[in-house]
Amino acid sequence: MKKILYFLVFIVLVACGKKDGSSGESFSSYSLVKVDSFQVNNMTRVQITDFSKSENIYLAYTEAENDILEISPDGEILKRVNRTGDGPNNMGNWVPLGLSFGPSGERVFQLPFQLLTYDKDYSQTSNIRIQSPLPVRAYIPLGKTHYFTENDQPRYLVGPTTFLSAHLLIHNEEGRDTLQNFSLLYPESGEMKSIVPYESDSYYKKTDNIYYNRMGKSFFVEGDELVVVQNLADEILVYDLKNNFQLKKKIPIVHSAFEQYSPLPIGTPMDDSRMKELNLMAGRNDKIFSLGNQKWLLSYYQGVSPSVYEARNSEDSPFSISKSKDKFKLLVFEDGKQTAGELSPPNGRMLFGLNNNRILVLEEPSEEVEEEFTRYSIYELKKE
Repeated sequence: MKKILYFLVFIVLVACGKKDGSSGESFSSYSLVKVDSFQVNNMTRVQITDFSKSENIYLAYTEAENDILEISPDGEILKRVNRTGDGPNNMGNWVPLGLSFGPSGERVFQLPFQLLTYDKDYSQTSNIRIQSPLPVRAYIPLGKTHYFTENDQPRYLVGPTTFLSAHLLIHNEEGRDTLQNFSLLYPESGEMKSIVPYESDSYYKKTDNIYYNRMGKSFFVEGDELVVVQNLADEILVYDLKNNFQLKKKIPIVHSAFEQYSPLPIGTPMDDSRMKELNLMAGRNDKIFSLGNQKWLLSYYQGVSPSVYEARNSEDSPFSISKSKDKFKLLVFEDGKQTAGELSPPNGRMLFGLNNNRILVLEEPSEEVEEEFTRYSIYELKKE
């Protein structure tokens, strides 16, 4: 009997903050301005994963308590539900990987092997099996489950590589060659199919080796398009949802700095000393956000050179990406083109766009006292 390997995902929530007098900053005609803030009062940290414009509420999850929250724009908890445990209406002991609003006012929960939908009263409306090769345990949701509609039916983008680096699925040459970016779930039949392979000119296709921990991606669905950026890409790929995911266009990305390191052979042990180059030192596209009005933000980590790594690494204070805040930058795209210059990210962790050129940011907790609330800020992208 095969032994199933469970990956316990401890997410490194990188707090991308400003640095006074940051080097390499180039002028941008845009700025991110804090326009609003709120706090959610709760004993444990609250992770907001989605916003419903039609219902004007946030959807969230609480650490440790495993409660589902619906929250007003000013931070008031309007509803608290728990669906942990056994029973026909519950999710078992899994923390959802994806938590989001779905079609027709449904709430969508993506578990490692199931996609569950609930109505507004949190009565389960569907339970669909997901064929996944990688059981993943998380302590908070990793994001939202994206979907689009086709013939009035939802189509869900699911599977572990929608959230995690795809190197986790590659254990042999066949796995590397056949890897697809997404699994598409048809809820009416339960059918799944792999879609959107790596492009022939992708970094990942130019070598027989593997970019460990640099095979993730960020994406969103906007209208009839799927917008995707890979960790190591120098372009954004736009796919046509109405034309069998045909590649519609490529949008070049110009990074001011982007440290690159060599990939490693399949099967390289995780304790190999070269792993730190890919894990900690290599640049990566971090996350892409749609702010509405044909404006996008791309957050990226520039990476560090060997000399910078050594200067920032010691036995008492090991090198940490989260402490290298000066190495995170933002690029602005407008109408499918990159604009000039770069921005420093706001203090905290950017979560998702809210349209109207706005973005939700999770503020950093106090390091000195234990807080019984979670703070959020809203920033607006403004042209100067």
